[in-house]
Amino acid sequence: MKVKKVLCCECMTGFYMDDKEAIKAGAKSDGFIYKGEPLTAGFKTIRQPGVAVSVMFVLENGEIAYGDCSVAQYAASGGREVPNTGKALMDVIEKYVVPYFEGKDITEFKATAEQFDKKLFDGHQLPASIRYGVTQAVLETVAKTNKCTMTEVIMKEYKLPLDLTPVRINAQSGDERYTNVDKMILKKVGMMPHGLINNVEEKLGKDGEIFLKWVKWVKNRIQEIGTPDYKPVMRYDVYGCMGKAFNDDLDKVVEYLLKVEEACSPYEVFIEMPIDLKSNDKQLEGMKYLRRKLDEAGSKLKLIIDEYANTYEEIVQWVDAKGADMVQVKTIDLGGINNIVEAVLYCKKHGVLAYQGGTCNETDKSALVCVNLAVATKPFAMAGKPGMGVDEGVMIVNNEQQRLLTILGARKAGKI
Repeated sequence: MKVKKVLCCECMTGFYMDDKEAIKAGAKSDGFIYKGEPLTAGFKTIRQPGVAVSVMFVLENGEIAYGDCSVAQYAASGGREVPNTGKALMDVIEKYVVPYFEGKDITEFKATAEQFDKKLFDGHQLPASIRYGVTQAVLETVAKTNKCTMTEVIMKEYKLPLDLTPVRINAQSGDERYTNVDKMILKKVGMMPHGLINNVEEKLGKDGEIFLKWVKWVKNRIQEIGTPDYKPVMRYDVYGCMGKAFNDDLDKVVEYLLKVEEACSPYEVFIEMPIDLKSNDKQLEGMKYLRRKLDEAGSKLKLIIDEYANTYEEIVQWVDAKGADMVQVKTIDLGGINNIVEAVLYCKKHGVLAYQGGTCNETDKSALVCVNLAVATKPFAMAGKPGMGVDEGVMIVNNEQQRLLTILGARKAGKI
C-alpha cells in the first residue's frame, strides 16, 4: 500500500512532563503544580504540559493510518530524551519523515519499521518519540492493507502462536493514592497501585514510615471492599526514594524491603527502582546486590528496573546480567515499536518477566497500538494508559484487549 501523503498535527497527551530531580529534591506541591525552579535541562517549570504529535499516512486507497509521538512524563531522566515542543517535533517530521514515506509502498511491518528505526538522517537517528509514533502508523498501514488487526500482523510476522489469555492490566494512582486505589479495586485491575512515590519527605518518609503505612492501608482496603476472588499483584514505583532515604545504604534498603513485603502479605509484590545510583554500572551492581540479599533472607519480593534499561540494547544487557526480576519495557523510550516486540520476547525467552509499560504522558492512540502488541506477545502485564485518573486509561486498554480477544476468538472458530 503506497503512502500518498504524510500529515502531522500537534495533540495533547494524557498527563504532563515533570522534572523528577526537582521533585525528588523536595519541590513543594501547590495545587496541581510544583513551586520552585527546575533542576533538569530543558524544563521551563517543574511540571509542564505534555506534548504529542500525530503522524498521519494518507494511503492510496483513501484510508488513513496514524500514530502518535510523545515524550515520557519524566523526560531527561535516566538517559531519556529531553522535553520537546510540538513545533520542534513537527519540524523534524516535515524535514525527514515526510520525504521518506511519501510515495513509499509499505507491504510489511517488521522490515519497514526496523529500517526506519535504525536509519541515520544527517548522521543521527530521529528522536525516539518520532520513531515511536511513525512506526505505529506503519503497523496500522499494514493492518489496513491486509484487512486484519494489528495484533494479527505482529503474530504473523514474528511467528507467534494465538493465545487468547488476557494480559493483566497495571493501573497507577498518581497522587490520588486513596480514591484511585478504590477505583482499581472496583475495576479489579490485575496489577496495582503504582503509588508515584517520588519524594522522600512527603511520600516515603525519612524512615519509610509514610509509605509503609499506606502499603498496609492498600492491603486492608482490598480485603475490605474487594470481592473474595480479587487477588491483584502489587507493584510500587519508588523512583529510587528508598535508597535516598537510607543514604544508599543497601543493607538498610534490604531491611526496609522485607518490611514492605510483610506489609503486603499475602499478595505478590514488585518494587520498581528501589534505588537510583545515577549510572548504569552502579545501578546494575546495586540491584544485583539487593536481589542476592533478598534471596538470602528467603524473600519472594521482586525487583523491577525502569531507568537505565531504556533502549532494546540496554534491556538485553539487564536481562543477560539478571539485574532484575522484571524489566519495564517502557514503550515510549524504545523508539520504533518493533523494539517493544523484540524486548518483550527477549525477556520471556531468557526467564525475566516483562512489564509492557510506557508513560501516563502518552495518548489514546499509542495506548491502543500497545495493546495490540501485548495481546500478540503476552508480557506479564501491560500499562493502563494514558493519564493518572485510572478509569480512562484502564478503560481504553481493557476495551481494546476485549475487542481483540473477541475478534481473534471468532476468527479461530471460523465465525468470521
